Amino acid sequence: MSEFKYACPVCGQHIKCDSSQSGSVMECPTCFQKITVPQAPATDDSKFIIKGTKVGERPLPAASANSGVATAPAKDFPVAGIAFVILLCAVVAAGFVFRGMIFKSAPTGTNAVNNTQASGTLPNPAPSNSAATVFGCRVDADEVVFVFEPAAFGVQIAADAQVYVAGDFNQWLGASDGKIHNPAPAWQMQRVADNRYELHKKLADFHQRPLWEFKFVVNLSQWIDVPNKALNRTASEPVNLTLTIPEKPGEPPN
Repeated sequence: MSEFKYACPVCGQHIKCDSSQSGSVMECPTCFQKITVPQAPATDDSKFIIKGTKVGERPLPAASANSGVATAPAKDFPVAGIAFVILLCAVVAAGFVFRGMIFKSAPTGTNAVNNTQASGTLPNPAPSNSAATVFGCRVDADEVVFVFEPAAFGVQIAADAQVYVAGDFNQWLGASDGKIHNPAPAWQMQRVADNRYELHKKLADFHQRPLWEFKFVVNLSQWIDVPNKALNRTASEPVNLTLTIPEKPGEPPN
């Protein structure tokens, strides 16, 4: 008997089990999804994590026994392919030799545009603002304010969509099978603008612990992924947002 880890297909929670449990049904301790345990991997590499499957879905095919990566069958390289490569090299070499005649530079001191740009080639897009920031929450005086802006999370939702905050502090609203089963009205967010939802809670209700994990859920089953640039995302699976409670009321979280 040997132990191995596999990931929940819904929330990504790593679960440890024995190889004798392969094919059996287990429940994810985080989202309570019923999962069929995959076959134990042949490799002992701890970095190789396989995924279980939802009950009722077909399991993914097992990876290669030696390296954990499926290897494509070898193919014979056709003679026509060799001829094409030689021809392509000849064309590239000719282009290099006659590049001065083909691509003429713009005259110095003028506003002329290089012909390659005018022919329809698009300029490189401006780099996006990838500055990391805290997502989804803030501590404001004696309140904890949860803030969900769909555009910031890269999603679009209907104007009448229901948005909830689910986390450690409310037992994830009874989530199982990837759905919320206890949608308490106290944890439903209010739409305060076209692209903004908020929920205000008392800071005193969160002093039991210095750190809480949570996620936004749309229409009871759409769990919103955490952006990569969120400073307050967990480092390991499953990836959630974190709420840091200051030691003294009114202090901003670290």
